[in-house]
Amino acid sequence: MSGLVIASNRGPVSWAQTEAGTVDPRRGFGGLVTALGGALQHEPGTWVSVALSDVDAEVARAHEGKPFEVSADGSRYTLRLLDVGERFDPYYNEVSNRLLWFTVHGLWGEPYEPVGSGWSEPWADGYLPVNRTVAEAVIASVETDADIFLQDYHLGTAGSVIRDALPDAKILHYIHTPWVGPGELRRLPDTIAHGVLRGLLAADVVAFSSPMWCRGFIRCAEDFLGATRDGDEVVLDGRRTQVLDFVLGVDEDDLANSAASPAARQAGARLDERIGDRQLLLRVDRTDLSKNILRGLLAFELLLEHYPEHRERVWHYCNLNPSRQGVPEYRRYLEACRDAATRIAGRFGPDCITFEVGDDYPGVVAALQRYDVLLTNPVIDGTNLVAKEGATLNDRDGVLVLSRAAGAATALGEGPLTVNPYDVEQTAEALHTALTMDAAERKARSQVLKTAARRGAPGVWLDAQRAALRAAVARRRM
Repeated sequence: MSGLVIASNRGPVSWAQTEAGTVDPRRGFGGLVTALGGALQHEPGTWVSVALSDVDAEVARAHEGKPFEVSADGSRYTLRLLDVGERFDPYYNEVSNRLLWFTVHGLWGEPYEPVGSGWSEPWADGYLPVNRTVAEAVIASVETDADIFLQDYHLGTAGSVIRDALPDAKILHYIHTPWVGPGELRRLPDTIAHGVLRGLLAADVVAFSSPMWCRGFIRCAEDFLGATRDGDEVVLDGRRTQVLDFVLGVDEDDLANSAASPAARQAGARLDERIGDRQLLLRVDRTDLSKNILRGLLAFELLLEHYPEHRERVWHYCNLNPSRQGVPEYRRYLEACRDAATRIAGRFGPDCITFEVGDDYPGVVAALQRYDVLLTNPVIDGTNLVAKEGATLNDRDGVLVLSRAAGAATALGEGPLTVNPYDVEQTAEALHTALTMDAAERKARSQVLKTAARRGAPGVWLDAQRAALRAAVARRRM
């Protein structure tokens, strides 16, 4: 039993099989684990999550869904890890990563997509029962007056189950992705759109990373459900839900520790040899459709066409982490990016570009310390922590070329060079500007970025949410 319960699709710990046959826990990275996991180091709490790999599933089955303690990389957690079996694929790949992800990022290719069929069974037999399983684990983990923090679009209907069982529960649901307006949400079947909206509005607070996502969500609640707006609250069936945004920044100490690790120092030494006397144009991302990697590659190709002076003086290093390869569209997109990188290398020489796909966190940290230009051009993004982590780690007054559609664009102010993510020619010109920018402007922009990236440090981010949740519940109980 605990006073803080967190539920998410991916937990703070994953397990890997070693060569010796043992199963070792490994702590996850990122602001979510840093903020929420940090809170669990100082107070009783439980983290509920879904087993994402076969090894995770073995660990989950061994504990039969009951809470257990685990230590990973100096942090200790009480976990409920859930093996959802054959329901995982329809829950995760079909509904979460296709229907919901594509919709809230505006990624459907009309007029042909979404096709509008084949959704009923994954919704009924995958998404809904997995959400119920997670919700039941949350219910079993809470004590009176617990703070319940649900995370992201994977658990869109879990809040309704929890609210039905615990009418007075304190629930905050944080959506880490963007949120679209009613026009885009209509691409979902009505059953799914209504179910997710009602599930989120079962919370006392629905939170996003940017005010623009809050506005889109409120318009959807009004349009689809007939809800009314009262300031920053949505009123539905007599119940009030506050819709707020919370800026998530970087954890400087965590990044500094990662940068000082032997693995990052070794990776940095290898990178220094590869960079030589060239400028480093860096791309660090998941191979996600929303990250716009392909247009970034086309912009680099156009840069070399228009400005031949960069051909032997710039190295474009793409360090990418594979994402959602169970979804056919993601596999095809990664292949298209590989093909573009191969074509660029064929045109301008193999030394101008390196395209790597893997899981190399120390290498990412080392590269972020060393870039001259960081390209982050998502077509849309909830926050984009890479932009903030790069600004924090970089020690070369590196220039950030950032999509204006990234959630971080507003928070970073005048620091980055902002671009229209769909305009390849503009992006190529921005890359040239960044590569040729004088030292004084580079330094000034870098200072703006570093200062802005600190805003909303993970502990501050979480404290603000907990204060907002308790205030909202106090008003409800008056």
